[in-house]
Amino acid sequence: MVQAKVSQVKWRQGGIFAGMTAAVLLAVCLAVPAGAVMEGAGSSPGITYNPNGAFTLNGKFVMNVGEVQINVTNFGLIGSMYSSARRFSGAPSCQWPAGSGDEYLWAAGLWVGGVVLGERLVTAGGADYISEIYPKDEVESTIYEAQAGALLRPAGNTDASGNREPGPNPDDDDDGLIDEEILNGHDDDGDGLIDEDFGQIGNQMMVATMYDNTSLAREDHPDHTPLNLQIVRQTYQWENDQVDDFVGFEYTIKNIGVTEIENVYIGFYADADIAARGTSGGAGDDMAGSWPTNHGNPGMVLASDGSYVPIQVGYMYDGAESAPLPGYYGILFLGHDIDPTGFKAPTRVGMRTFQRFSGQQNFAQGGDPTNDDEAYQLLSAPLDEWDGDTQDGKQNDFRFLVSAGPFSVLSPSDQLSFQVGMVMGAGLDGLLANCAEAALTWYGIYLDKLGPQETPGGEVNPGSLGRETILCREDFPPGKFDQLSPDFGDTSCMDPNWATSQPRITDAEVFRIDVNGTTKNCSMFNLDNCFECARHLGHWCESADFEESKWKCNDPDASEEDKKGCTGIDGNESQIHWLVGMAPPPPGLRLWPADGRVHVFWDDVSMITKDIRLQKIDFESYRIWRADNWDRPFGSSIVNGPENSLWQMIAEYDVVDSFITYRDVGNQTYVDTIPLGTNTGLDAISYRPRVLDDPQFEGLAEAMQVVVDNDPENELVTRPDLRDPEGRQLPEYSGLAPWETFPDVLDTFFAVTYRAPNVGEGIKEKHSTEYFEYIDRDIHNGFIYFYSVTASDHAMSPAGTIIDGHVNRFPTGAGLAGDPTSSFTNAVPGTKSQTPDERAKFGANIYVYPNPATRDALADYQQLYPNGDDPTGVRVTFTNLPEAHNTISIFTVSGDLVQTIDHDGTTGSGHLSWNLMSRNGQEIVSGVYLYSVQSDDDRFDDFVGKFVVVR
Repeated sequence: MVQAKVSQVKWRQGGIFAGMTAAVLLAVCLAVPAGAVMEGAGSSPGITYNPNGAFTLNGKFVMNVGEVQINVTNFGLIGSMYSSARRFSGAPSCQWPAGSGDEYLWAAGLWVGGVVLGERLVTAGGADYISEIYPKDEVESTIYEAQAGALLRPAGNTDASGNREPGPNPDDDDDGLIDEEILNGHDDDGDGLIDEDFGQIGNQMMVATMYDNTSLAREDHPDHTPLNLQIVRQTYQWENDQVDDFVGFEYTIKNIGVTEIENVYIGFYADADIAARGTSGGAGDDMAGSWPTNHGNPGMVLASDGSYVPIQVGYMYDGAESAPLPGYYGILFLGHDIDPTGFKAPTRVGMRTFQRFSGQQNFAQGGDPTNDDEAYQLLSAPLDEWDGDTQDGKQNDFRFLVSAGPFSVLSPSDQLSFQVGMVMGAGLDGLLANCAEAALTWYGIYLDKLGPQETPGGEVNPGSLGRETILCREDFPPGKFDQLSPDFGDTSCMDPNWATSQPRITDAEVFRIDVNGTTKNCSMFNLDNCFECARHLGHWCESADFEESKWKCNDPDASEEDKKGCTGIDGNESQIHWLVGMAPPPPGLRLWPADGRVHVFWDDVSMITKDIRLQKIDFESYRIWRADNWDRPFGSSIVNGPENSLWQMIAEYDVVDSFITYRDVGNQTYVDTIPLGTNTGLDAISYRPRVLDDPQFEGLAEAMQVVVDNDPENELVTRPDLRDPEGRQLPEYSGLAPWETFPDVLDTFFAVTYRAPNVGEGIKEKHSTEYFEYIDRDIHNGFIYFYSVTASDHAMSPAGTIIDGHVNRFPTGAGLAGDPTSSFTNAVPGTKSQTPDERAKFGANIYVYPNPATRDALADYQQLYPNGDDPTGVRVTFTNLPEAHNTISIFTVSGDLVQTIDHDGTTGSGHLSWNLMSRNGQEIVSGVYLYSVQSDDDRFDDFVGKFVVVR
């Protein structure tokens, strides 16, 4: 496997021994000690020398709320190079299904090519020895992760806020701008705040800012001439079942140099190496291809909303002769800059080319590029050089490249935007279906932001008759605006003579509107009619489709069926990308493991969060999930969690409600009222935190009420710090000082304290948090259990539904449900620590299990696959330990010290596991072992016991 990867000779000298023969490379490979990190010359991010940026090398930045888990970095690599010996290689590379250990990607990355002063240059991302895309030399140049509109990593920035349209308060900082910040640790808008108004996309979002001209990039790749690019990569993922098999990537590529870049191409490179972790030979049996077979044109795929979606996708799959993995891995272009004339950019979104290659051949015979010129040849390859699909029996260690372009020029300070989906699916049909869902997610929704406008012809509602784009007379040369057709702005798919004969814009359709402080004369136009027609009819349309009125987006009497694929209808003219219906967010979750049970606690955030599209609260139920029998497959971790098949719903509690259906029987219409769910209600799981009634905190509720009442505008999102950065007590919070040493208690009292609104006095309402508890008793001590609490919603009637003479919405049936893989935690139940009184009354009852620790007993005790942190995957557990700080010492029967373990029983936990590794880093052998438990509390006498290991 390592040999196959070494054969990827990169064209930079600082890459991986460029210019050596295959025989020399093999010799070098064999000379490297097992487990060593193989790097090229220079200071590449795979080794510890790191003077130029905060490289994310720990494998902890994983898109993991959906069914595909992908490791991302801030040095141009997507994936984890999972079969190599990098520090991050234990992370999921592109694992599907999540937690399965089945990998569909070794390394991927962005490629950008262009011509600078006549020289063809390429900046490449991918495996660490290939990538020329690095972070800056500053602590802020890391990866930023956000979920539910809050910045999770790096922690500490309480100003960061990610409200997004159409949700409430999208202008988080009330400066008149919406989502003007990029998550990057900098004050982008000069208002003294950092990341205070970014736009949260998806359930999980990660952002990294990188460059191709850092000093380290030049040092590592001395032959690399940078294009002088700033590359901002935003990565998005969703949890809902319909949209959890892809990850969305959005790139903003900016020319930060002083020279124009001409004939720009944007590409996405992927080296799949599809195989289950821990198996060999996965690199050499891959198959590669593209869809549709009519190269250069998109194919149409029927999507879940009943419309068709244009798709072009490059893909790879496992060509193993026996037990191949079932998935297809695909790269789908979703969006990029376009120009209907084709002069400045491609006329429509799609692939310029598909190229597959392998390091087993030289470049002329289909191998890796060895210099910028060859890489540019791949990016810009014409249609007749589009590579065909791999034929049966021709499996190889392929990688592939898909590209878009050309973009005529990228001037200094100009930028390109580029959206791509990394998509998984079962077989080609499954891949295409998920590609369609990825496309729908990118298309998002249209909103009515302009409202009705007055024209000489009367009131018009922008975003009607398929007209989604506002254009203004003042932005065109004299007379040009009045020559525009409001319905056929895109003539690329029709006879231009017929299009010219269609009605022009009239003064009766023009309205006056303020545009950035200037009043202009504007009207609405349809600039995507060809795209709409294709989405409705399922083929790329021709002039006859319009001439015969098969396209009906401009028909005021069009049926709902005829409107499928139309934009600019029902008064909605403003597009919001990357928006999909989502279940209510998962609540905040906490576990309390105890003896033979686990208490699951959560808050009410799911119940009070409005649906982002409907702007209505549509909460229906809480679902409690548990996953057990997890064996930590290769490539999985306790952080990224178990595979989906292990999750089981152990309880559901829903609100009491119903919905109405209508049945026509003959000439009679019957109205049925049907319960929505089981209508258990939530009273059975309602929980009042015990601290609220604890005499120790008497007076705290009143003191907290004063703090809350002194914040009438709800500026305090969380409980305030009681001291300033210098440690001085803040006088406005002095009433809380008696309980300063109980921060968790203060948090709880702040959360439950309510403040009533008063509109006249400008007082905003503060919500009082509710809590819930579920106790799971169907478990065993010592085993790892994962828990998740998700929420479901109910479907709502369409906007404008009239009920009792009022426009309203009402439930119409079951809706969306959250996925347990998106938010979970874990616990190990066990005995509580023994108190001094219990020791005095009952004596010591410390023991080890399983004992004897035979091979079968260890396997039954949730044996895990080994990893770097846990080389055995087995353990024994010491239980009923004292409520003190304890030292467990393990000896052979001859008195040799094997291992020493510390245990803190003051937390209430009375159990501790040991992985049978000695203090010398070796697995212990079969035999009888003695152990002693010594406590720092003299009320506990030393205890000595023994156990047997049979390996």
